[in-house]
Amino acid sequence: MDDEIQHLRKTNTVLKISLVMLGVLVLLGVIQAVTAGTVGVGALSVDLRDTTGQNPPVTSSESPSGQGGLNGALGTTTAESSETPASPSAETKVVEGSFKQSRGLLTVEVTRVENQGGRVKLHITAVNASTAKMELPLGPFKAVDDTKREYGASLSTSKWPVTVAKGAGITGTVELDQSVAKAATKIDIAFNGITGSLAPTGGAVAVAGIEIPR
Repeated sequence: MDDEIQHLRKTNTVLKISLVMLGVLVLLGVIQAVTAGTVGVGALSVDLRDTTGQNPPVTSSESPSGQGGLNGALGTTTAESSETPASPSAETKVVEGSFKQSRGLLTVEVTRVENQGGRVKLHITAVNASTAKMELPLGPFKAVDDTKREYGASLSTSKWPVTVAKGAGITGTVELDQSVAKAATKIDIAFNGITGSLAPTGGAVAVAGIEIPR
């Protein structure tokens, strides 16, 4: 009977030691899995890490080919910027001269004409030789080319002072509000609606035969 009791005690002791060792091994396995991402030793080890996405995309600071400046900084892709680039600004053709007309005490003279891809800009001087100021507004301004096409003044791009003080002159630019006809070679302009106590009769001055540079 005593032998059986001693045998049971030895068996329980061995079992407890085995359970403790097993617990230690399990704990070591958990630590290994967390730190190294594997469980086991050598050929028997198992890799617990997710192999998907092991090679993340490499981000390059270089701009894609043919894509610099702001496009590159904003990350515009080739597909997004595949539009045909805007053509370079057309060459500006210029004619300088003296195309002028006097009505009463007001003289209007065109001294320079610029043509950039059909957009015409006129450099104009107006001299008021009277003793009262005059107003030459661009609203009633009109132009007609030799193909009979009519134009107005572009209020957003023209730089015209409007008011001419007595005994003084003004200089400014008037840009037509649309491109001139390709076949046009000359243009007539007219300041209409001129106001002032000594404004020309009819309130208008026209300058004809102004050359369009080509």
